[in-house]
Amino acid sequence: QTDSTRELGLVKGMIEGTKLCRAGAESYANEYFASHGGIEQAKTRATEDLSESNPVRTSDIFLSVQAISTDGDKALFAGSASAVKEKETSAVKEQDDTDELVCFAVYVLDPVHEIEFSTVSQSVPSKWVRWLDAASPLTPRSSDESQVNPFDAGIPEDIKDIIESGGVDPREWVAEWIEETLCLSVGVVAQRYVARRMGVGEGGLGRGKKRVDELVGANAGEVARAGII
Repeated sequence: QTDSTRELGLVKGMIEGTKLCRAGAESYANEYFASHGGIEQAKTRATEDLSESNPVRTSDIFLSVQAISTDGDKALFAGSASAVKEKETSAVKEQDDTDELVCFAVYVLDPVHEIEFSTVSQSVPSKWVRWLDAASPLTPRSSDESQVNPFDAGIPEDIKDIIESGGVDPREWVAEWIEETLCLSVGVVAQRYVARRMGVGEGGLGRGKKRVDELVGANAGEVARAGII
């Protein structure tokens, strides 16, 4: 926790957010290779046979993550017409599902081997993100004399009662869920990249059946050109 407001940098709209996510990775990749001899030199080095001057083969991979805000689609999981009519006449207050949602676009780029993978994470309620973005003061805010409790500064109103009554701060489990969401999305994209480099399920050389060290020993240069190692 910090004594300052956090900001995820939300972008409104799935198309806009995914475009920005890709542009971020491509922009950094261009800057990186421009300062390291260019992309062609990197490709040449990737196809060189292993030697004393090139004992370890490395890859330059660029990962971009962008938080995206979207509107919930009420057409999804819609009930039947009779169920909707029954809700309208029910005395039970209908739950408000109009809250915006937040998801994360993940994009991985390997310009040397011309490999790219992307995904969009599970969505979470936008109010969860608002809770996390709120400041979590570690010391009293003496500058604001209007505060009854100086430690309350920055705590969202909809969870303040829970915290003041001694309950678990919802931001603790929200942070855990968002962390797991990001880990799953990034992990899947990373595994797809590794599988592509090894030729698993791609119909490439070895088709994922040979060990990487066997491929290197056989013909590292040709395998590298195929984008497998």
